[in-house]
Amino acid sequence: MSVSVLSPSRLLGGVSGILQVASLLILLLLLIKAAQLYLHRQWLLKAFQQFPCPPSHWLFGHFQKFQQDQELQRIRKWVEMFPSACPLWLWGGKARVQLHDPDYMKVILGRSDPKSQDPYRFLAPWIGYGLLLLNGQTWFQHRRMLTPAFHYDILKPYVGLMADSVRVMLDKWEKLLGQDSPLEVFQH
Repeated sequence: MSVSVLSPSRLLGGVSGILQVASLLILLLLLIKAAQLYLHRQWLLKAFQQFPCPPSHWLFGHFQKFQQDQELQRIRKWVEMFPSACPLWLWGGKARVQLHDPDYMKVILGRSDPKSQDPYRFLAPWIGYGLLLLNGQTWFQHRRMLTPAFHYDILKPYVGLMADSVRVMLDKWEKLLGQDSPLEVFQH
């Protein structure tokens, strides 16, 4: 039996050659992915350069600075240091911008960009695809149908009822502050 010079088994040297080629392909794919992540992080750094923030770790971001019992204090401190906005690096190439200025929020919330589906993905099985989860023309049609229901003249008769409910809630909170056991207030 003769083996051709152009035979794949001769070129690759059998199983070990296939494993070498496979490992080289995997290494190449890992290098490409690492380059993509690096370029994405550089793009984010350039986009967020207008917003000052405390130094962060290149991989862990600001995650190490947040402990479970001191998270609120850390955020309050950052709001004082960076009154308009502050990028929060989650890990690697993931970041979130915390907005503190109402004017910034008006600009962002006033845009009609499509919503990101990631934060709402887990809600869909529970609440369905209503006004909160829809996008585009369907969202606009649903909003147009619901707008008359929230007109001032329709909601005016319910203002007294809402005020009474708030008053009852505040009374229960005051009783809660004056008692030792919080369960006694809500049993009545």
